[in-house]
Amino acid sequence: MSTKKDTAKLVREADKKMVKEVTQDPIIGIKTTVEHINTVKLTKKHFEFECDELTKVDYFYEHDKIVKISVDFGTIGDVYAKEDYYYNGDQLVFKYEFVEGGPACEGCIETHEYRSYVHHNQVIKYLKDKGSSTCRKCEFTNRSKEYQLLKAGNAAEIKAVLCT
Repeated sequence: MSTKKDTAKLVREADKKMVKEVTQDPIIGIKTTVEHINTVKLTKKHFEFECDELTKVDYFYEHDKIVKISVDFGTIGDVYAKEDYYYNGDQLVFKYEFVEGGPACEGCIETHEYRSYVHHNQVIKYLKDKGSSTCRKCEFTNRSKEYQLLKAGNAAEIKAVLCT
């Protein structure tokens, strides 16, 4: 039977392993961070507003710190789009984009997934539909929407970032 002391020791050992992996290979560190964010219980704040279509934005917090922002742009024309931004501290570490649709065709729905692994605001690995590709956006700055959304404090500020 394990005790709280045993559990705390396992958590400390896992944290040490994660730090070691991050320093050895940033991709492993990013994957570990994303996996943690997607599996831990987070607090969510939801916003909705109109740009061209109804846009939904969810901010996810761990210990009062933003760790993920999800933007559902809805369907514009023939295309549905959604993006997720993952943060470690105040740094963007991963961006996931999902796009469905395109020119109308009989009985087909085209989908694309784009994944950007970000280290020190530079894309270090980019995947399009799980295959390596050239990044569409390879560098992020304080002016990037991913960072502007991190600073936005209310629906009006979020809308100003996304609806321009």
